Amino acid sequence: MKPMIAMALLLAAPAAANPKAEVLAATNAFMAALNRGDANGAEAMTHPTLTIQVLRFPPEGGSRYSVMTRQQLFDNFRNAPPRKFEELIVRSKVLVTRDYAHVWAPYTLDIDGKRIHCGVDSFGWSKLDGKWVLTTFGWTADPKGCPPK
Repeated sequence: MKPMIAMALLLAAPAAANPKAEVLAATNAFMAALNRGDANGAEAMTHPTLTIQVLRFPPEGGSRYSVMTRQQLFDNFRNAPPRKFEELIVRSKVLVTRDYAHVWAPYTLDIDGKRIHCGVDSFGWSKLDGKWVLTTFGWTADPKGCPPK
């Protein structure tokens, strides 16, 4: 009888939260919004003080570091000409400690079917008021050495 009660309690207990899965789902939702051209939807997943850093590797060599504001990032999407934007995460590594998480994700970027560059996306998430919110975002952009389409 006791094993039956224990089994019933286990089945009735709510599923334990899986923070890594939650963070990966938030990352995928953010990228899906960008790929759809839904700048407002993507922006809604971010903190108002979102920090954005970019490290570009020009074809001629070297690197160029830049910082942009949240407003600049989403205005770039809002003001882009009609196009097919497809940024695909190749794989990702998710690290979580309590209400702070980081996703390291190699990606490829194609616009209108043409490979533009590849690199690594870096997503910093904070769980605020029970919701994962993007608080830092950065990426590298390298036109060389990308995987084939």
